[in-house]
Amino acid sequence: MPAQEPETITEEERETTVIAPVNNNNEDDEHRPRLCHIRKWHDFQGYGFNLHAEKNKPGQYIGKVDDDSPAESAGLKENDRIIEVNGDNVEQEQHQNVIGKIKSGGEETKLLVVDPKTDAILPSEPAPVHVSDETDGRPAGMSAKEYLESLKKKKRADPRNQRMDFKQKHDLFQKM
Repeated sequence: MPAQEPETITEEERETTVIAPVNNNNEDDEHRPRLCHIRKWHDFQGYGFNLHAEKNKPGQYIGKVDDDSPAESAGLKENDRIIEVNGDNVEQEQHQNVIGKIKSGGEETKLLVVDPKTDAILPSEPAPVHVSDETDGRPAGMSAKEYLESLKKKKRADPRNQRMDFKQKHDLFQKM
C-alpha cells in the first residue's frame, strides 16, 4: 500500500491547536490538564519534541521542545508530564509503549499533559483522567480548584462495610 502524503497545513492551521484554559485572570484555571493536538507538518521532520523518564518518578515527561515545531505550536512545554496519548491513560506505561502509542496516531497525536505545578497538586495515585476536545473534564460551574479538591476527597466504598440482608446474601451466593 503506497504511503499517504500528509495533507498540506495552511499557516492558519499551523497556529496553536491546544485545548487549554482561557485566561480569565482566574488563577485556578492555570492548574488543570491541557490537551495538545499535534499534527505533523510536511516541511518538518516528526513532531518536534523528546520524551524521557525521570529516575524515581513515575510517568513520561516532555524533554526538549524544538522551536517552531508542531509540538511548540500545539502548546507542548518542556517538563510536561503525559497523562494520556490519543485517549489512552499512559501514566503507568513503559517508555517504549508510550512512544508506540504516539507513533500509532500516524500524522497526528493528542497528548493530555500537565505542567509541573499542576502535577504537584493532582492526586498522587493515577486517576482515570480524560479530557475530550469539547470540555476540560470538570463539571460545569465548578472551578479547577474545587474539582481537584473533590477528586482528592473521593473515597471508594468498601464492600465489607456494606450491610446486606439475608435475601441479598442468598442472591449473591447464587450468582457465584
